[in-house]
Amino acid sequence: MRKITCLFFFLLSFTLTKAQVPDQSWWTFSYPVNHGSDSSLLDLRYLNERFAGEHGFIRLSKDGNSFANGQNHEVRFWACNGGSLASGFDDKKLDSLARFLAKMGVNLIRYHGAINPKGKNTKITDVDTTEARNIWRCVAAMKKQGIYTVISPYWASNGHMGGWIPKEWGIDGYSGETDMWGVIFFNDKLKNAYKAWVKYLYTIPNPYTGVALKDESAVAVIQVENEDSDLFWTMSAIKPELAKMIGAQYSRWLKNKYGTTKVIKDTMALLPMYELTLPPGRANQQQVDDQVAFFADAQRSFYDDMVHYYRDILGCKQLINGSNWRTASQSRLLDLERWTNSGADVIAVNKYFDPQHKGPNDGWRVDPGDFYGAPSALKNPADLPTNLKHVDGHPMMVTESGWNLPNKYQTEGPLLVAAYGGLTGLNTFFWFTPTAVNYAQLPYFTFLNIQGQHPMNRWTTSTPGEMGMFPANALIQRLGYVQEGHAVAEERTMSSMLSRSIPPIFEEQPFDPNRDFVQRNNNDERKLSALTFLTGKVSTTYRAKKDTVKLLADLQALIDTKNSKIRSVTGQQLLNYRDGLFTLNTPKAKAVTGFLNTQKAFKLSEVTIKSDNDYATIELVSMDGLNLDRSKKILLQVGTVFRPTGWKEEPATITDDHKQLTGFKILNTGTMPWLGMPAKGSISLKNKAIKKAIQLDVAGYAIKQLNITHTTDGISLQLPTDTYYILLEN
Repeated sequence: MRKITCLFFFLLSFTLTKAQVPDQSWWTFSYPVNHGSDSSLLDLRYLNERFAGEHGFIRLSKDGNSFANGQNHEVRFWACNGGSLASGFDDKKLDSLARFLAKMGVNLIRYHGAINPKGKNTKITDVDTTEARNIWRCVAAMKKQGIYTVISPYWASNGHMGGWIPKEWGIDGYSGETDMWGVIFFNDKLKNAYKAWVKYLYTIPNPYTGVALKDESAVAVIQVENEDSDLFWTMSAIKPELAKMIGAQYSRWLKNKYGTTKVIKDTMALLPMYELTLPPGRANQQQVDDQVAFFADAQRSFYDDMVHYYRDILGCKQLINGSNWRTASQSRLLDLERWTNSGADVIAVNKYFDPQHKGPNDGWRVDPGDFYGAPSALKNPADLPTNLKHVDGHPMMVTESGWNLPNKYQTEGPLLVAAYGGLTGLNTFFWFTPTAVNYAQLPYFTFLNIQGQHPMNRWTTSTPGEMGMFPANALIQRLGYVQEGHAVAEERTMSSMLSRSIPPIFEEQPFDPNRDFVQRNNNDERKLSALTFLTGKVSTTYRAKKDTVKLLADLQALIDTKNSKIRSVTGQQLLNYRDGLFTLNTPKAKAVTGFLNTQKAFKLSEVTIKSDNDYATIELVSMDGLNLDRSKKILLQVGTVFRPTGWKEEPATITDDHKQLTGFKILNTGTMPWLGMPAKGSISLKNKAIKKAIQLDVAGYAIKQLNITHTTDGISLQLPTDTYYILLEN
């Protein structure tokens, strides 16, 4: 019976997944770059401070789980990457970017850069002064618009470091086009060079503000490095010279642990990373345990040393994050990875929603002929980037994420992030990444021509489906319109983490939504399903004397696998992952997203939303802080599916990693402008204060006043087919 049910759901999903190719009914998305006035009716700049840092440095809240300003008032962020655009923007364009982001609700940006020297014949302690100057420019420009900055100055990827590691640096085994994964944890020469780089960056007065970054309250968080870990697969490919260096350090660590009770070589051979991911109980378990403990100690010592250097030597007053990476085994090693970072203030991770994009260049571009699976997170809830286990006493940031192209269901992303981020206490989610001053007018690599077409930039968030959905969701996130709720509180011991015991719940857990929320592995070990993350906050601590897990909610009542529904512990979020429907129902924000024509009508207390759209996201959000039944200013925001003009695709099935994927083959990547699928629907609102509805263009300027129907208890409104923003007001 279960097989028949699964087959039915598969066929239903396949039937609903169809090619959506723009036709003459789709409306043209055109951003008015040179508008003659500054009379936009949708401008969220007022949410920001007069200048970033106006009320002091960003600090930890009293419980350490969130952010506060210098006056101890809670600070919520709506964030994006894009700081490194300063390297290609003049001052005018950089100022325009800052103004646009503030208008869209952004109050935090990340500069992911590379402060190391670039190219041949450089000294390892040299600094890329051009990069430093661009970081300073970015901080100054964003500060003026009330936008804080997070600075990420180092990534071990060779291309990011400039594409060439000089032999003159003296890093044995590493030169030319070699990546530097793992080196900084063990090589003092690189560690000391890093310290020289950031000393220059943080202690030289910023020529654009007159304030050194160490004293700059507009810098919110210092990120030590991006995406590296000695518990990740890249440690299996380190150079022999580094392996020898690590082996010698490992030997000293073992001698310190065992003294003279064991005969230990001066240079120990390292086990391959694969061995560290296997269950305990093998013949070499003690050897594995020791290497895991050594790697964890080495990485923790590195981050602790960097926190000390930034804070005590350089005098930096900002919060600090170690890194944002994952491990070779999320179930057995991720908690240990987070522990190594927990000597710093903030925990972070990079975690994207995968569009199942497959092609020869899928790491950076979308080519004609590529395949994509067109998944929606609404039908794949275990893959939500907000499914995170929070470390108690530390704010959590997702420093890179997005529903990246060629994903067609982008408009669900910002709403789900605001809804589940608010529920779980996710402090900051950085969209990756803006590529233009406002929207990507040309999101193509025009220097490439494939059959008369240009490949698309797969990483841009400057799209109608992502960036355009910022305003309503920035309001939800920053004004705290979603109630936080707690589902699971876990406590872990160091011994269980070092022995790689599987915790009761972990991120990126394989799951089957048609099974019970309690799963068992081969050893009959009880675990909580990944669906638990959608019920409320899951937290852990690493200071326990005994491993425990406390359920703070009735998960069996909240997770209805029979009907494929998940309700949050607060009752404000409801996901139907069979039909792909999500509703948010709070006093100040009501929203629905997904394959709306499967249900057509959605009653959310004071609001009823009706839609015949195959797919859409419709939100009503209070702009004056009052509940929607009394608010005198409400943003109605609508997003459907957006595609370039001339975009063509056809249904396709491929086999990838021995798995069959059903999706689409891209026949034509199209050209600009973007086109939007027509909106089909209406809203009814129980609010007698609303007297008019003004349709806005994509930049927030008034187009026309719409006809509304007044009812005994409020209003109703038919959505124009080109609805994007509508302002409802008194």
